[in-house]
Formats: sequence, C-alpha cells, structure tokens
Amino acid sequence: MVEKIYIGGAQNPTIRRVREAVEPVIEIEGLSFVGAELGREGSRAILWIYIDKDGGVSIDDCAKVSPEVSAALDVDDPITERYEMRVSSPGLDRPLMTNEDFARSISEDVTIQLATPMQGRRKFSGVIEDMTGSEVLVQCADGAHSVPLGYIQKARIKPRFVMGQKK
Repeated sequence: MVEKIYIGGAQNPTIRRVREAVEPVIEIEGLSFVGAELGREGSRAILWIYIDKDGGVSIDDCAKVSPEVSAALDVDDPITERYEMRVSSPGLDRPLMTNEDFARSISEDVTIQLATPMQGRRKFSGVIEDMTGSEVLVQCADGAHSVPLGYIQKARIKPRFVMGQKK
C-alpha cells in the first residue's frame, strides 16, 4: 500500500489538526473526509470542510454532520482566530489534496497552482495522464509536464460541460 502524501495547503499544521479532529467524527457518520481549506471572505476567516460518500452527499448529510464537526473543533481548538465553518460536498471542481486524489483523477482536467515555481511558471492546466510515486504527469497545451507533489500548493478538477447533451 502506498503512503498517503498530502500536498500544499493540506500539509499546513492547522489543517492537519483540523483533519485529525474531524475525520473520525465524519467517518462515524458513514461519510468520507475529503479535506479542509482555510480561506478568507473579506475580513472573515472561513474553514471549509469537504465531505463525500458513494453517490455524493446531500445538504442533509452536511447539516447532520456539521454540529458534530463543530463540537470536535471546539474541543481541539486548532484555529486561534474567529472563523466561520462551512461543511460542503467537494463540488464539481473537487480539490485534490493527496496523491490518492490525483491517482483517482487520471484522465480528468485539472488546474494546478504551485508553491514553488517550475519551468518559470506557477500554474499548469491540463489532463492528468499518470501518477507515479510523488509526481503527477499533466498533459498541457504546451506538452507533458511531470510535476512533483511537493511543489503543488493547490489543485482542483476542472469540470467538463458538454453543450446540448442530455443526461
């Protein structure tokens, strides 16, 4: 079994503490912890907790687990400033936070933002071709690029929409 490698913001010590506090609570409810992100909306700090399950999560799933997650965070108190917590599905533009996320997303369109510049750039947009060890191979418009996971700050799936196609 390959060791789970967290990328970029998911390596942040505060996010690690959030993950350690809430993941067991979420799993007890029969859901999967996808990840957490700490961001800002104006002057407010926002903690996003992403959850999932086979077939996708509903608003009811988010509402059911939210008080339990909040209580777990109150006990551990990993965030020193005031913040607003939001429990959500990962959405169509799902964040990729681990090597396992990248491996599951082969053939998906992605946008990758780097913490460490590579080949003179910080952004790559293309299709994940492969995931080997600690590198992801991304086919971009200007060719294939092997991006070390350690360079990645954040990555998200780019949803594909086909006009005029019915489900």
